[in-house]
Amino acid sequence: MSLLGKVYLGVSLALFFIGVIWASNTLQSNSAWVGIVLAVPRLDLIEPLPRVRYEVNLAVLLGGWVIAVGLLAVLAMRAPFRIRGAALVQRRIRELEREVLELRTLPLRQQEEDEILAAEAHIEAGTKKVMTEKLQRELARERSATRGESRSSRDEPRLSLDREPPSRSRPGGSGP
Repeated sequence: MSLLGKVYLGVSLALFFIGVIWASNTLQSNSAWVGIVLAVPRLDLIEPLPRVRYEVNLAVLLGGWVIAVGLLAVLAMRAPFRIRGAALVQRRIRELEREVLELRTLPLRQQEEDEILAAEAHIEAGTKKVMTEKLQRELARERSATRGESRSSRDEPRLSLDREPPSRSRPGGSGP
C-alpha cells in the first residue's frame, strides 16, 4: 500500500470513529419519545392517504440514520482501494493477452525471421537440408554395398542365430 493510501485510510478511519463517538453521544442525549406523522396509502376512495401518528424513540430513529451514513462512509473508504485493485487486475490481463498474442504468432514470426536471415545471407529460402541428403547418400551406399556383398557371398554359408556356427578346422590338426 502506498503512503497516500495509508494516509487516506488513517484519516478516513479517524473521521469514522469521531462520527461514531458523536453519534453515540447524540443518541444518548436524545432518548425521548416523539410523535411522527406519516401519510400511509390505503384502498379508500374518500381518503386515500390518511395521516397516521406514531410514537417513536428518537434515539432509535437517529440510530437508523447513523447506520445508513456509517455504511456509506465504509463504502466511501473502500472505493479507492477497489478502484486500484481493479486497475491492477486490468493491467495484468492486458499483459497476459499480449503474451498470449506473442506466443500465438511465434511460428509465423519465426518463419518470417528465417526468410529475412536467408535473404540477408543471400541464401535461397527453399534450400535443401544438408544432413538429410548426407544420410540418404550413406544409406544408398550401404544398400549398394550390401547388394554387392550378397552377390559375391551367395556361395558362403550364412550364420544363423538359432543354429550353432559351423566349426572351422585349424591348420595342422583336427577340430576343437
